[in-house]
Amino acid sequence: MSTNLKNSRSLRITVALIIPLALFCYLYSSTQIPTFISSPTIPQSPETSTTGTGSSVSISLPPKEPLNNDNHPTASAVPLYTLPDKIWHSAKFDNISENQREWTGSWTRQNPSFRQELLTDQSAAAFVRAHYFKTRPDIVEVYEALPIPILRADLFRYLVVLAEGGIWGDLDTSCEKDVAEWVPSEYRNENIDMIVGLEFDFEWRGPGTEVASQFCNWVFVARKSSRNLQIIVDTVVNKLKSIAQENSVGIEGITLEMLSDVVNVTGPKIMTIAIMDSLGQLLGRTVDDRDYAHTKQPKLVGDVLIMPGAAFAALQNGNPTDQGDVLVTHHYEGSWKKEDAEAKERKKQKEEQAQQQQQYYKSAALDRQSPIWGEGT
Repeated sequence: MSTNLKNSRSLRITVALIIPLALFCYLYSSTQIPTFISSPTIPQSPETSTTGTGSSVSISLPPKEPLNNDNHPTASAVPLYTLPDKIWHSAKFDNISENQREWTGSWTRQNPSFRQELLTDQSAAAFVRAHYFKTRPDIVEVYEALPIPILRADLFRYLVVLAEGGIWGDLDTSCEKDVAEWVPSEYRNENIDMIVGLEFDFEWRGPGTEVASQFCNWVFVARKSSRNLQIIVDTVVNKLKSIAQENSVGIEGITLEMLSDVVNVTGPKIMTIAIMDSLGQLLGRTVDDRDYAHTKQPKLVGDVLIMPGAAFAALQNGNPTDQGDVLVTHHYEGSWKKEDAEAKERKKQKEEQAQQQQQYYKSAALDRQSPIWGEGT
């Protein structure tokens, strides 16, 4: 009996010691569970993740303190940056050349989970009408009336990425590096609305001058409903309407001879100017070449990530070796340049003919006023 009592007493003591010890261990271990950043995608690796539908490539890093200075407004800081994983191309027809197939194929070879779409002139027109007719019929009216293919092609690239987000790549561009690695780690917690690269990298020319540098528009990245692309589209549409009005024609009556240069109307120059205006609105100050000239690495200005010349236009910038990796190669096969050059030559010839006619009439008028001419009549 005494033995049983001793055993019972020992058991009670043991239980009394085990329960608090177990409770302590449980509480301690629960405080060591790691906290994960919530994300709409399912992580597949420590660095990147993709959705099952292929809608985005996400890059997540631990949150950091938001920057608060002229280049990065506090409100733009977010814990997760998402790169769109849709690549857009366009062509007159779908029978593209072997070179173009090789170049466009590089995008999915480097980014096998990406969705790639090639739109023909016909499908592009249907896309614009489907996405903009209800909300911006003025855009549809201008787009469908444009008679010059390169103007329509420029406007379409802005419209398609604005509508659905993604990466625009001309048929003569090839991807050299996984898009998920384009954004440096220090910017992956920032709110990036658009990614552009320098085509021409020039110094600021002084107060009141037009921006000297130029971003290329053969490749760029933007999110759906991009704030910057909305301003680019409005700027281009207004420019086209202005040209038509100045020449007393409708949009359908615009000719290449009426343009100073395609790049200033729908191309990379007007895109660059519109982005400067857009960033100026965001930051509440003038934005110009001084914000990014001669940058050696990607630089975030407002919500636009600006890549150095080597990234998208290495050849154009002399193949620099101190500006990081080449991300995209441009093979300069654009067929519009020949048509544009021919139009400029026609415009030059017309201007010379007009000057010659003016000089002829001026000379004839002087002859009529001379005494000798009067005596012979």
